[in-house]
Amino acid sequence: MLFRIRFFQIGCFLFFSSLFSCSSESEGNDTVSLFKLSGKSQGTTYLIQVYDDQLNFEAREIDSILHAFDQQLSTYDTSSLISRFNQKDFTDTVLSLNSLFLLMLDMSDCIYQETNGIFDPSIKPIMDLWDFDGDNNDIPKKESIDSALQFVSFENGLHFETSGLTDSSYLIVKNQPEFQLDFNAIAQGYSVDLLLEFINSKGHPNVYVELGGEIAVSGVKFNQEKWRIGVESPIENNQSADRIIQKVFALKDKRIATSGNYRKFFETNGKKYAHTINPLTGYQNRHNLLSATVFSHYCWQSDAYATFFMLIGVEATMAFLKENPHLDLEVFLIYDENDTFKTYLSEGLVSAQQ
Repeated sequence: MLFRIRFFQIGCFLFFSSLFSCSSESEGNDTVSLFKLSGKSQGTTYLIQVYDDQLNFEAREIDSILHAFDQQLSTYDTSSLISRFNQKDFTDTVLSLNSLFLLMLDMSDCIYQETNGIFDPSIKPIMDLWDFDGDNNDIPKKESIDSALQFVSFENGLHFETSGLTDSSYLIVKNQPEFQLDFNAIAQGYSVDLLLEFINSKGHPNVYVELGGEIAVSGVKFNQEKWRIGVESPIENNQSADRIIQKVFALKDKRIATSGNYRKFFETNGKKYAHTINPLTGYQNRHNLLSATVFSHYCWQSDAYATFFMLIGVEATMAFLKENPHLDLEVFLIYDENDTFKTYLSEGLVSAQQ
């Protein structure tokens, strides 16, 4: 991509689905309320917790942000911008500088460059062949994968034009009709960032936001206690409400995302095929990493790098972190060794573990 974008403002839409509750806690003469908002979005659920003496925003504003997000980036909404972009008859469209779609392109390009193309949001044609969201457990034919791979190239699939446009607009053009995008490995994290930034902007410093397992926390809980975040043990297809927690961390001002191969997979002839696919080959990378949890300053980064680390495995992840200290990432890895869960904890998390 040719540019970097650093700001975003969102309009207001009326869309309601949140549930709201409030409770109070006291310390001496001070009373602090815990406000909770929950709802559904992006095919999953969200939970927001705010510690303060009053709430300075309405639940409908949260739903408005998420609704605006889905209008541009939801692959489950056939009328969304990304769904229309992925149609073969789509050729180009003009986007404003603060468009969510444009921001996703920019953020994805950051990760694409840092990972030498292993994180690639143009992998959608390959993911459609594997169909992990459907009932098909058939391994795609090599001929089909080879054919789809020719359309998987984030840096070559589209370009931008500015001639005849204002300084705040870009024309995005597809280079091939078959080129498609899927921001699922980064967009959900960014939606969490947006929600936290919005709530902080309303004067609330002590906030917890969780959407589909992606988490962002700022400030502290009642009585200056840090937020306690648990990382689930990677037990395959565990549908129990009482999920086993592998490790708990006490944190403030962090963004957390986990990726794993223990839920979305299928087995054929005794061999496991997980949903994390290498866009350079069209197949899974074979290694013993089961779960990667990333802690950073932005949830979109944590989201994307968790996916990337699940692609490259334990040793390569440790090497990547050593070679890229400027990214300021911390990780908690769970891997298999002789049918036993083993863990790796980066140095910056040692003091945070409970």
